[in-house]
Amino acid sequence: MIILVGAEVDLFIPSFPELQKVFNLTPFMVELTLGINLAANCISCLFVGTLGDRYGRRPIILYGLGLFVLGSLFCVGAQAYWQLLAGRFLQGMGVAGPAVLAYLVIADAYPPAEQQKKMGTINGCITLAMAFAPTVGSYVNLFFNWRGNFGVLLALGIVCFILAATVLPKGKLNPTVSLSLKEYKPILTSRRAWIYNLSICALCQPFWIFIGMAPILYMGAMKVGLESFGLYQGMMAGVFSVISLSSGYWLKKFGPKRCFNTGLALLLLFIPTTIALMVFKVHDPLIITLVCMLQAAGIIFPINIIWPFSLEAVPNAKGRMSAILVGSRMLVTALSIQLVSAFYHDTFSSIGLAMIIGIGFAFWGIRKLFKEDNFAEKMITRIDEEAEAHEAPLH
Repeated sequence: MIILVGAEVDLFIPSFPELQKVFNLTPFMVELTLGINLAANCISCLFVGTLGDRYGRRPIILYGLGLFVLGSLFCVGAQAYWQLLAGRFLQGMGVAGPAVLAYLVIADAYPPAEQQKKMGTINGCITLAMAFAPTVGSYVNLFFNWRGNFGVLLALGIVCFILAATVLPKGKLNPTVSLSLKEYKPILTSRRAWIYNLSICALCQPFWIFIGMAPILYMGAMKVGLESFGLYQGMMAGVFSVISLSSGYWLKKFGPKRCFNTGLALLLLFIPTTIALMVFKVHDPLIITLVCMLQAAGIIFPINIIWPFSLEAVPNAKGRMSAILVGSRMLVTALSIQLVSAFYHDTFSSIGLAMIIGIGFAFWGIRKLFKEDNFAEKMITRIDEEAEAHEAPLH
């Protein structure tokens, strides 16, 4: 399920140029197939957590996977643009079930010490799935066209549904859990929660803007072939996955504070190099990829370290705070990509500017955390083992 969650968003992204030709789409319209999926995921996240608490994890996951399979069928058989959008919307609504509840299944089934090991495995899987999905999608599209990528998601959705139906425990029901959105009021009225949420969203946003726009820039404006595009995406994936999977080791060896500062230093280096790309109008995919790898590497430690503290921003609200964080990231990413695509004119400039703005907001939020929430002291006092145990998925 976690592999499905990680791959669902961007496995089909390399198909963007072909979708533009087949359905005669503008960059804004083709990016909407990603935006509508993220928006649907965001909406569904707000309800999935409480539904899972009230009716059990298994039935909500099964309903979600069933909806995802239905959406995948729409996408595979789409003959018109609206059918593709409808399929992507259903996929986004459905995948929120396993995205939110898979972690709770682990928490329900294992004692705390064992949970840490299982969570590490899960985070490693989702990191690899997200990192390599565009690369895999490039080669699937090369041999089987754009429908092939949706066919892969359909097959994976069916496998997940069968396994969930046969393996997942039924779990306990809790009819006392309220389904009212009023339960989110303590979070929505908390200044601390908003600062944490802003920091994480702003850190994630530049990465997903690049992933979402790269196919149009590379294969459309720069005329990069699918094979070469897969290699460029593989470079990004390799850096992102290696650092993510080894982050526990580095946190334990050097401590959260030093790793956190190293990530911020890479992000600071990314800003002037990106400005240079924009000023000199660099049109080389290799140089652009190398610069963007700074940002991909830089966000990993700050996100992994901020994430566990963000869940504690509001007392006794970890599940709801997690849903808000996931949903907000999806919504901000969807809106950002749509905005960038609206101003895109076959150059890296609009993409680079949006990435810099996102990092600027991230630094502003992090500064607020240090100033108002004693974040530096929290990093120093948090033991390395705890920092390693709470690695957070970037999806």
